[in-house]
Amino acid sequence: MTPLTVAVVGLRGMGLSHAKAFAACPDFRVVAGCDLDPARTAEFAAALPGAAVFADFTRMLAEVRSAVVVIATGTASHAALALAAGEAGARGVFCEKPMAVNLGDARAMVAACRARGCALAVNHQRRTQPPYTTMRRLMIAGAIGKVELIRGSCAGDLLSDGTHAIDSIRWLTGDAPVRRVRGQVGRDRPNPAEPRGGGYDGSGGWRYGHPIESGAQAILEFDEGLRAELFTGRFQPRGRGYQDIEVFGTGGRLWRAGDQAGEPLLIQDAPHPLAGDSALADQEVVMAVHESARLRRRVDLPLAQDRYPLELLIEAGEL
Repeated sequence: MTPLTVAVVGLRGMGLSHAKAFAACPDFRVVAGCDLDPARTAEFAAALPGAAVFADFTRMLAEVRSAVVVIATGTASHAALALAAGEAGARGVFCEKPMAVNLGDARAMVAACRARGCALAVNHQRRTQPPYTTMRRLMIAGAIGKVELIRGSCAGDLLSDGTHAIDSIRWLTGDAPVRRVRGQVGRDRPNPAEPRGGGYDGSGGWRYGHPIESGAQAILEFDEGLRAELFTGRFQPRGRGYQDIEVFGTGGRLWRAGDQAGEPLLIQDAPHPLAGDSALADQEVVMAVHESARLRRRVDLPLAQDRYPLELLIEAGEL
């Protein structure tokens, strides 16, 4: 089979890692990379000789016409880049998490890619890793009795990091729909002298091009009495690792105490485990936590609010 061509936009950190991973797979051929920073395109070119480099995404789409587009830029740009890739005829879009800043953009990404027959995947990779697949298998087998509570926690902000915890929780429930959300967020007043953060490090109350809270906590309610608790940022319990997940049952407990590497999962003739529809469900829960905090009450899903509720709280002077 002829390898699928791949183009990557956003070559810092995860973008370069994705490019190298695709290049190591015989089913793909990395043909281009795009970034505004010349230092990053130079590093990309050195790591993948023969691949073209661009500073303009539109030009790259027009000149390369790659089958797969990998998006690893700041969150605020994901939606526009994914829509452009679909319009340019890409057969697949692989987007870093979270898929978008707000629910309206996330829904638009899923709808546009589906309409064009473009496969959309979002990098919630933890659900494919052995600790989670083992936990899910044990839960199904009844190893800890009836599951009553799942608790997830992580450092970082809810949108950037909490989206992983939410996706892991949903995976462990068999992707059961979240019915209701109660959430609360706290935000330290940013220093107006600090520039707004556009990358990994938060600054001025922003990160990856969007505002962030200092801590969040939430209760997610599923059917049949199952509940999940979520704690991020400043509200994460002390001493817990990144992406700490516990499952409590009537006959015991399963605990995944932080990250570890996992083996890749290959899927054939089945829905992709990182499909855009699944990421959209995660996005809706993230937004519901913020919306519950904004409205100071429980919110039921599906969520009607298409904007980013944290922005609405900031605009209203409440955070």
